[in-house]
Parts: sequence; structure tokens; C-alpha cells
Amino acid sequence: MVSHSGAPPRTGQFRPLNGPRQIDVVVENHRPAIIVEQRHRYRVERIQDTWIIDDEWWRDPISRQYFQVVLEDGGMRTIFHDRVADSWFAQAY
Repeated sequence: MVSHSGAPPRTGQFRPLNGPRQIDVVVENHRPAIIVEQRHRYRVERIQDTWIIDDEWWRDPISRQYFQVVLEDGGMRTIFHDRVADSWFAQAY
């Protein structure tokens, strides 16, 4: 159990959990090949799954291509390419 911090509750203040963080990706043949996170480079061993989300075109367009990748060390990451901003992000779940 977590002890009470003594701080007053802050209702109405929300913050996102596990928000996407920007990363660098080296692309080969239109697919992620290397992920660069905090000065570490991880080679993508294989792509486990991929999907596209296009939504809210009537407001601010959202167009993302997601990749669930397996890295050379056996780790898995979910990353996406924001096709509107042309930027890459990692998304933890």
C-alpha cells in the first residue's frame, strides 16, 4: 500500500500516461531497420505486425503507420511513423 503523501488532491489536472516519445529511425525499403533511442542503436530483427490509423480528418488529421518490431536483442517495441509530421515515435503499452 502507498502511504499518503500529505499533498492536497489535485482534481481537474490530468496528465497522459505512457505518451509517445520521439525517436530516430533508419528506414530501409520503406520499413524501419534501426531504432535510435537515447544514443543506443537497435537493429530491427523482424516486423511482428503493422497497421495504419487514419482518423479525425475533419479536425486535425491523424495518419500513423504502426510497427510492432522485434529487436536483435529479443526486445519488442511498438513504434509509429506520424505521416502528417513525418516523425517517428515509440509508444509503450
